[in-house]
Amino acid sequence: MNDENEILWTAAFLNERFTSVVSPLGWSFVGALFEQLALRDPLRFMGFPDAEKIPATRLWHGHPYVNVALFQIFYKPFPNAFVPADAVRYFPNGDVRMRKRASYPTSILQPRFVLSLAYHLLRDPVVTSPFNFLAWNQFTKYHDARIRALQARLGVATNAQQVLRVLDATYALDTQLLHLHRWSLTYADLFYKLLAHFSGKDAQRLMSHAPNKTQEVNAALAALARLSPPPTAELLERIAHHESLATDEKNTARALQEFLAQYGHRAFSLDIAQPTYRDDPTLLLPLLSEVGFQTKPVFLEKTGFVWNPVIALARRYAQLREDQRYYWQKSLALTRAAFLVLGRDLAARGIVHDANEIFYATRAEITAYYGMEFEPGDFSERIAARKREWQTYQELDRARGAEAYPLFLRGDVPLKERATIHTAEAEWRGRGVSAGIARGIARIVREPRELARVGAGEILIAPATDPAWTPVFARLAGLVMERGGVLSHGAVIAREYHLPAVTAIPNLMNVLEDGARIQIDGTTGIVKRL
Repeated sequence: MNDENEILWTAAFLNERFTSVVSPLGWSFVGALFEQLALRDPLRFMGFPDAEKIPATRLWHGHPYVNVALFQIFYKPFPNAFVPADAVRYFPNGDVRMRKRASYPTSILQPRFVLSLAYHLLRDPVVTSPFNFLAWNQFTKYHDARIRALQARLGVATNAQQVLRVLDATYALDTQLLHLHRWSLTYADLFYKLLAHFSGKDAQRLMSHAPNKTQEVNAALAALARLSPPPTAELLERIAHHESLATDEKNTARALQEFLAQYGHRAFSLDIAQPTYRDDPTLLLPLLSEVGFQTKPVFLEKTGFVWNPVIALARRYAQLREDQRYYWQKSLALTRAAFLVLGRDLAARGIVHDANEIFYATRAEITAYYGMEFEPGDFSERIAARKREWQTYQELDRARGAEAYPLFLRGDVPLKERATIHTAEAEWRGRGVSAGIARGIARIVREPRELARVGAGEILIAPATDPAWTPVFARLAGLVMERGGVLSHGAVIAREYHLPAVTAIPNLMNVLEDGARIQIDGTTGIVKRL
């Protein structure tokens, strides 16, 4: 499709990962990884002849989108019965039949498609096979060792070129991680679909209770909340200013320091412009809750050569969905720290007013500036102009809410889907992703700092929930997300908490009042005002 005004774009692949306007620097770093590893590489594996030319991603008002044509190509070879459960998100009105309109492959037996796929599968047989998790087990050890080495290099860097080399190394490390992760996601989709095919409504229950890193962090936060005294804004400020502390306060400060040393790389977004827990410990305060949970084993009622491996692999790949984000955020935290070193250098040179303004530059521009390809004044004006532009997008987000980030675009024009709102009954239908029925007060939360407003027994209504949001799940009665699917982070962790959850109700936050009493059904996906 050559006419850019006719390209159909979807936010569905990335809107769970970037719940607000993404920074120019964050997109130029992480967006490039997504485009190459998650989108263009699969096209190359399939032998698609225009894999390097087809438009793949774009930003619209600071929000990321993916060309729907890519998902048509990816899913066209799938038989109807085995189209992954979350594929419906990528097509208007969930019409997965759209995939059949793709011009490539012409059939699953097309020689170019078959030979290219076989070639790439055989080049890396463990990573591309259902035993991908074995490669991941080995990679985590390498990843942690590499992070430690790069942190040490950043700590002794004396000039910008050394910092840029650290950034190149973190990008290469992220490339390795996503090389593994894309196949993990593929098998997460595939084995969940098989599990749902064989077990029906029991699939969600059988998928739960797979220990993961998100649970580990949440349990550590619950332990912080049980301290006496627990961390508070006042105590954090006194710790930051090195004021004298009472004995019990010293114990809390020590526990907090240990938590941040191990989990301080966590953040609420993949956007490196967003601070980590270590950067801003006050981010932890809305998350602290003494309510915990224990995982319990799922007994496999059905036995047999086929059944048990399907359950085991579905659970293993759901676990990797969480663990891989945990490790990726380690390298992203290091990337953020390295760019802030350069930001402080730019501030010292008068290019920006403060170090954080570097997030309005792009990675290519920063490299070009330190390569003497930009005049300081030109670089400064580029950053200032983009900052003004992005502030406009942020204001638009605040004013229009979900309407500022439509699910689909045709060119630059938002595409209207079939209405999902039944006003006569005050009822909305989405996708049930964690079984159960819950009633309670709807608490609308648009960004992480508002999580402090969420009370026990309430139903959280959010655009999407990053793993860092999930500690509050312990106090909820239910969860509703405008975005995401059955394998989204919010859905995976909701099942661990036995929390009824519904997703895929666009614009709900604009039509449902904060404080309204509602009922949600995590099986049928129905949300209704009581």
